[in-house]
Amino acid sequence: MKIALISRSTLYTQPGGDTVQVEYTAIGLKKLGHNVFIILAGHKLPNDVELIHGFNLGRPADLLPYFKTFKGRKVLSTLYVDYSSADTNRFPKLSRVLGMHGMEWFKTLLRGINNSDNFPSISFLFQGQQKSMLQLLSQADLVITSTINEFERIQQWSAIQGKSFKEKHCVIPLGISNIFINTPISKKRRNGLLMIGRLELIKNQHKIIEWATQYRWPLTIVGDPNKNQQAYAQFCRSIAGPSIKFIGHQNKEKIVELMDEHRCLVIPSLFETYSLVGWEAAARGLSVVANNAADMSESLASIANLVDVENESEFIAAIEAGMEGQKKSQVQFEHYTWDYISKMIDEAYR
Repeated sequence: MKIALISRSTLYTQPGGDTVQVEYTAIGLKKLGHNVFIILAGHKLPNDVELIHGFNLGRPADLLPYFKTFKGRKVLSTLYVDYSSADTNRFPKLSRVLGMHGMEWFKTLLRGINNSDNFPSISFLFQGQQKSMLQLLSQADLVITSTINEFERIQQWSAIQGKSFKEKHCVIPLGISNIFINTPISKKRRNGLLMIGRLELIKNQHKIIEWATQYRWPLTIVGDPNKNQQAYAQFCRSIAGPSIKFIGHQNKEKIVELMDEHRCLVIPSLFETYSLVGWEAAARGLSVVANNAADMSESLASIANLVDVENESEFIAAIEAGMEGQKKSQVQFEHYTWDYISKMIDEAYR
């Protein structure tokens, strides 16, 4: 089958978890014999595509032009992040006026104005974020979420036309790249704390930086600044003490090396739909400590110590226990490889 995977135009210039998901979905489907193309928003589909698979319900301006006109089967992976907790800090007055969906509409417009992304269509600007997302859900023949919680969050505000959301929905988790499972684990002595992710408010890195500075934890932070949140990245660097090291986005091989050098991975995000990096770290033998927030409370329950990040004393205690090697019992990571997950996606397509 000839398949087009459609994602944001900045998939490679601002890599994130969705970059991994799109790339490895493509690799897995190709192994199963499909002819797969990754299409960035704004680019034309190849001829004779039989199925399109769009990623990110929260960016309907990217996907709707394809979903409205394509005549074949349409699949949507929602990857639906609630940015409201971060937006309340970033745009406090505007957030109160516009609300969650209005803020996403505003940010889409802002990215177009500052040329950090494609400018949205006139129809999106007039229709707004929520109606555009509802239209996207209605157009999709199959909707994939990575957790039940993600499905329930969307269901709270969606009332789509035609086939019901529940009828066209399935849950498929994200996969772990084979490199995290099959690479022999280094026998070098592990030490310190690791944090991986783009520097942005929703990732909440500054909280851990403050504590690491106060308690002199050795902390390595991996990730580039969000291009639209440079001030946050500068703030994080300004409060960092001498025990903290910043390095930019790294390839998978380097991430494996870094994981093998550290004892504990911390995920203080205010919101994550799945947090694949937690699974990757657990597969490398790290302790994982994460904020007990949606959807991490579901997706990381079997491999992470989940604590409310606002409970400072408990979260600090969890990190210190993690740096001493305390962790949950391991699961069968082979059941979470991209090869395994790709077979689930392929079956769902049918």
